[in-house]
Amino acid sequence: MEIIYFLIASFLVVVVPGPTVSLIIANSLKSGMRAGILNVVGTQIGLIILILLLALGFKVISPFLEDVIKVVRIIGAVYLMTLGYLSFTSKTLSDNSEKLNKFDKKFILQGLIVILSNPKAFLFLGAFIPQFIDINQSIGSQIIYFGIIFMIVGAIFDGMYAVIFGKFREIIINKYINTLNKLGGTLLFFVGIWLLFY
Repeated sequence: MEIIYFLIASFLVVVVPGPTVSLIIANSLKSGMRAGILNVVGTQIGLIILILLLALGFKVISPFLEDVIKVVRIIGAVYLMTLGYLSFTSKTLSDNSEKLNKFDKKFILQGLIVILSNPKAFLFLGAFIPQFIDINQSIGSQIIYFGIIFMIVGAIFDGMYAVIFGKFREIIINKYINTLNKLGGTLLFFVGIWLLFY
């Protein structure tokens, strides 16, 4: 029964839009479904890192966490705002899969930066997962177990955002190229601002 409560709670957390969802939507609109899926891959890698850090010991890591996150957040915000500006001012929207291949790592990196530069993600996991832990069993293994379940739920629903907005892009791409560039660019820019003040 506990696992059902955890799944419901994870679903409610994941469906609420945040910087990660905004990034996935922006790139799905601008560069297609594959770009959004690659963002999801990046966020999942970031979640693995956060969950492992949490399993190692929240108290040991927390004194250094604020300074590290501050640096990553500023770098990530500037990076995404720059991408947003470049997208907003672009006159074309490439649909060439070979070009997209060159930027696979870029989309994964964006997802990784957004999740790691959001201190609330780590603090949330640190407050959320322990609610479901049995103190009579291994704490670390339970954190990893619940963390993996949370990741699966997140991957499913973030992936759905990528598919839906990627398909939406395909429907209107020929007619509204400039609109998609401006919409995707604006979202990326505001994700950058969000990271600075979220």
